[in-house]
Amino acid sequence: MQLEQKQTLSQKLVLTQTMRQSLDCLQLSAPELSEYVQEVALSNPLLDVQSPTYYETELPSETAPAEREPLEVREADSWRGVTSSGMEDVQDFTAFLTREKTFRDHLTEQIGQMKLVDDELLRLCRFLIDCLDERGYLDCPLEELSREFDIPLFSLEQALFAVQMLDPPGVGARNLSECLTLQLAQGRSLDPLALKIARDGLEMLSKRNFSGLAVLLGVSVNEAKAAASKILALNPIPSRSFAGSEQIAYVAPDAEFSVQQGQLVIELNERILPRLSVNAEYAALMNTSDDPEVQRYVKEKLSEAQALIKGVHTRCDTLVQMLTLIGREQHGFFCGGEALLPVTMQQLSEKMGVSTSTVSRAAQNKYLQFQGRIIPVRSFFTTAIRPDAAVSSHAVKQRLQSLIRAEDPAAPLSDEALRLALSALGIEVSRRAVAKYRAEMDIPSSSQRKKR
Repeated sequence: MQLEQKQTLSQKLVLTQTMRQSLDCLQLSAPELSEYVQEVALSNPLLDVQSPTYYETELPSETAPAEREPLEVREADSWRGVTSSGMEDVQDFTAFLTREKTFRDHLTEQIGQMKLVDDELLRLCRFLIDCLDERGYLDCPLEELSREFDIPLFSLEQALFAVQMLDPPGVGARNLSECLTLQLAQGRSLDPLALKIARDGLEMLSKRNFSGLAVLLGVSVNEAKAAASKILALNPIPSRSFAGSEQIAYVAPDAEFSVQQGQLVIELNERILPRLSVNAEYAALMNTSDDPEVQRYVKEKLSEAQALIKGVHTRCDTLVQMLTLIGREQHGFFCGGEALLPVTMQQLSEKMGVSTSTVSRAAQNKYLQFQGRIIPVRSFFTTAIRPDAAVSSHAVKQRLQSLIRAEDPAAPLSDEALRLALSALGIEVSRRAVAKYRAEMDIPSSSQRKKR
């Protein structure tokens, strides 16, 4: 085998650090961007982060961005208070809020008050409480916990029995059947028919097959319905009505769409964006200091700060351009209450002059407010039911929902009947497509919707 050298010429795109940072800023949501900027500012003394107001930021040594279509951007005043030093500051109203008791807190307090529980069993009970999922179920087998943590299986079974005696009834169950059985067992009177349904008839109950339940129980249909009503009155999720262990993540809209005098107005929510600037005092050290190390450090951090500020500007410009095109393409939806038209990310990227991945990043975790609703930006991208059709899948789903809401509960429409109804409205889809859209909207089949 002979070795030889060859020269080849090729072109490839190499992302610089500035380009990577710009892409990172683009795909972050506003809260994530603020958190990211704060983390960068901790290690960069040249980057100043102030109360969020994006359009007051001036990019040092950069030309103004290209002119774009006018959008009415309105600044909104923030709630502000005055500190003891007389300086104006943002009032933090969350300091006056108290933390609501969580489901785990409720269980732990009860375990600590049980007199028949020794220290070792108390420790195992708290361990199992920490293993419960957000519903209050124990979804990890005791055998697996015993092997992983080297705990005797019998001790875990005793601890689980103690946990399952806590309030609310059904906590610590390993499946839905056990959850309902525990609630029946802790009730005032144990109905053997309801207990049989909880153990063996939940699938028939989910289909409202009362005739099948009557055969299973060996009773009349009316008696089966009476027993089933007791199951339906139980709580399948023990943790319901309790606060979660994690704080609720609130969504802040990036923009607000409104219709004024027949025209669509887009208001950017700049209050959720950080206000960035370069610290002039530290930046001056690059010219005034005689220490080469100081000059190198200041130059490096200045470049990093400018790159981040540019990334935030680029993020905002791309978002404005994308939202403007969405408003133009879906004008009928915003101004006329019509169904969404088929618009894909690829079509929008061609009009913006960017790649499809850039549009995908710009739409990720972004929201807009319209008529009091918070709507994900991604929901405005919908495909046509066929390449040659002008009807989007979103419009078909809306029609399906309207038809199903208006149907007779005693004789619900089958998928074929829904297909024919859509065809009469000028929407040609297959029965399989109807079943697909119905499943995506979590609408059961006609047999499951039928009230017996």
